[in-house]
Amino acid sequence: MKKIILVSSLVLTALTSNAQDGTKALIKNSPFHFFDGTFNMSYEKTISNSKSLNFSGGFHLQDNSWSSEDDIGWTGELQLRKYLINFKKQKSILSGIYVAPYIKSAYFRSEGENGWHVQENGYYDENNLWIEEVGYYNSFSKEIKNIQGGLIMGAQLLFGDVISLEVFLGGGIQYAEVEGFNPDYYNTSDMKEYTGVIPKIGFNIGAAF
Repeated sequence: MKKIILVSSLVLTALTSNAQDGTKALIKNSPFHFFDGTFNMSYEKTISNSKSLNFSGGFHLQDNSWSSEDDIGWTGELQLRKYLINFKKQKSILSGIYVAPYIKSAYFRSEGENGWHVQENGYYDENNLWIEEVGYYNSFSKEIKNIQGGLIMGAQLLFGDVISLEVFLGGGIQYAEVEGFNPDYYNTSDMKEYTGVIPKIGFNIGAAF
């Protein structure tokens, strides 16, 4: 009985100590990335009384059946955050306004097959209707590699030292390399393929870890 009381006391003391110290680590998810076919998670850990490291990674997978195109890829990002203002009544330094330099890299690959309709290979049927034949199929593949660096500012709020809500904005410079080409669908506005100054904005929801 005494052993049980002793163990319970130690566990209670550890939990109380952790609560007094406040949240020191968070696992977060970016719900807006789901619309792009990407699962993105991040992990933030305090490293001092005003700084933290935030690492995020994402896995991208899309099957575009209408164009017989498959997309796959992944991203990785590292931020060093400096909390400038800590929200009142919050024990954790992870609740406040911060600035953070960041570096991000990504790799994407798309491949598929498109049918090209060639009218001169068509013919008229017995009802004098033009029947269009498919001349040939065009296979394609494309690889995108990019790296990005810049600065963001954000605000993170903790509810009961358990749930976190975060918004941030900023920007940086991106360099991208593209190999291959899809002649049936070339989107020059695709930010993954863009080289130059690029904005960065996002929203995360998470929980203490």
